[in-house]
Amino acid sequence: MREEVIVFCVMAGVVLIGSVITKNRREWSVAFLLLASLLGSLVSGMGIRVREIVEGPFGFLDAALSIASAALFVFLFYKAGGFKLIYDRVARVKNRVLKAFLTLFFIAFPSSLTGFPLASVMTTGVIVSESMKKSGVKKSKITEVVAIGSVIGAIMPPNSIPAIIASNGAGSVLPTPYNGFYAPLLAISLPVFIIYGLLNMKALSVGEEEGEEKCGVYLLLALMVLLTSLFDGLCGSICYIGGNTLYFFIGSVLVLVINKGFGSVKGCIKATADSLMEAVVPVAFLFALGSFIEVSSMTGVRGFYSLKILPYDTKLVIVVMMAISAIIGIFFSDAIPAFLITYAVFPIGWLCSPVVVTGVSMALSIIPLISMRSSIFEETSFLIESDEVKGKDRIKAIAIILVILIALGLVFVYFGDTALSFLNF
Repeated sequence: MREEVIVFCVMAGVVLIGSVITKNRREWSVAFLLLASLLGSLVSGMGIRVREIVEGPFGFLDAALSIASAALFVFLFYKAGGFKLIYDRVARVKNRVLKAFLTLFFIAFPSSLTGFPLASVMTTGVIVSESMKKSGVKKSKITEVVAIGSVIGAIMPPNSIPAIIASNGAGSVLPTPYNGFYAPLLAISLPVFIIYGLLNMKALSVGEEEGEEKCGVYLLLALMVLLTSLFDGLCGSICYIGGNTLYFFIGSVLVLVINKGFGSVKGCIKATADSLMEAVVPVAFLFALGSFIEVSSMTGVRGFYSLKILPYDTKLVIVVMMAISAIIGIFFSDAIPAFLITYAVFPIGWLCSPVVVTGVSMALSIIPLISMRSSIFEETSFLIESDEVKGKDRIKAIAIILVILIALGLVFVYFGDTALSFLNF
């Protein structure tokens, strides 16, 4: 057996065994990805290569800055009561269709900014779930709506962690920069958003206003962050410093000013620190994955992979890797699938387009929905204290979404560099 195969088996084995032991908890996958990187380096006979282990995360640095600053804004905004005031305004809307879409977007908004679904579950998801419980919506339905809404948000721009991971694979050590992929991500997420909103209009349009307080300043602040981010992405980056880091940072400062520093210097520091802590796991996951990818390249795994796929059609290779990633994700969550997705994109290298990369990332996007353990449904039911969605009910809830995401993903892979090239921004 070739050395490269042995190295990969050892590295992947460590992560997969760790996933089984820890029941697919992402915070533990960070530790096992780093351990696998160390063992891969040792098994290859290169010793502990600190340089590669440290250098790998730099491929995700810009994205990590954007995710962390977005998490700071989102959780400060939530602690300040901004989301609650905005939802009270949404609850006053009389038109059922408009109210359903506004509620779904309200759920998705935090995860669209931060890139990870739990940002929505822990903030807007909590607010909407409380309103739905009072309106008599079935608890398992509440879990479904919040969970799926948060996943829809995670495939929206400006930050989509699946697309960020996929884009890293396009250029190996010097990855193709992730600049939001606004148009292709919107082209995929909007159909899902609209169809799911229409199919679940009854549940999404419940809720009554609970207060008379005005949300004007908070609504304006949320719109400012959203619109500046969209304008910057769709019209060409004006101020690209770690994604939309600058906009999120300014928004965070404004939240502190509006809320008068949460009462004191100590309160201000605590709120800021607690908000930043929410980004630790997703950012640490990206950094650990970067080390794993870099060590695999250093030990020849990527070179061996390139040799083996050379005779085959590039798009076929990409689709096969997407399928393998999704299947592994059912049983072992997203650590190894995230690694394989970077390899799926690798064959197109510097010639990649945001459309193709976005299509590939859909294999990662569906994993929170299909994972058997530690899925977004389990996380959501725990955080909002509601019933789980299991068995046939889960399949029924996600079927239409999976069909759309898989179909659009394949279309983007096969036609992203030709008929859909106009979406390349």
